[in-house]
Order: sequence, then structure tokens, then C-alpha cells
Amino acid sequence: MNNLADVVLEHYWFLNFCSDEELDPDTAVKMMENLAHLIENDFSDAEKVALQEAAKRSLAFILREPDEHGYTPRDLVTPEQKEFLQAIIDGHFSGPPIYED
Repeated sequence: MNNLADVVLEHYWFLNFCSDEELDPDTAVKMMENLAHLIENDFSDAEKVALQEAAKRSLAFILREPDEHGYTPRDLVTPEQKEFLQAIIDGHFSGPPIYED
């Protein structure tokens, strides 16, 4: 189940953050919406939990302490990318919740 969740998360990540050169924006949005709908409506509770665990693993990897050479990916990840992972961890599979003022 973890391997499946990791693959789904990697695919979802790409769709959210790929460049226009990597994928047409309209196609990316349609694919993201379809995947979000699938996750929300067709994934079992166990599959949703596995996806949440994949997001936790990914966020922990990104935010890890620097290695012996001083490298850490935390300096390369954007606030939007962190928010995306946290939204999945929190069970918001369509992305971060929208808060109205």
C-alpha cells in the first residue's frame, strides 16, 4: 500500500508543480481535478491513510536536518509545496483548504 501511495503522491506533486514546458497547464489542472476526485470518492479509508503517510514521509524527508555536507532539500521547497503536503496530511486531498476572510 505504501508503494502505491508514494506513486500517487509523486504523480500528484508533479501535476501541482510542473512547469508549462513540462505539461500544458489546462491538462495539468484537469488531471489534478480528476485525481483529487478519485482520491476523495473512490479511495478506501486505508488508501487515504496510506497517501497521508506518504505525505508525512515526504515532508519529513524535505524538512530533515542538513547532512554531513550541509545539504538539505528544505531550502529548495516552496511554502506552497509544504502547504500541499500538509493539506494531504490533514486529509484535504483537493489541496489546501480555502479560508475566506
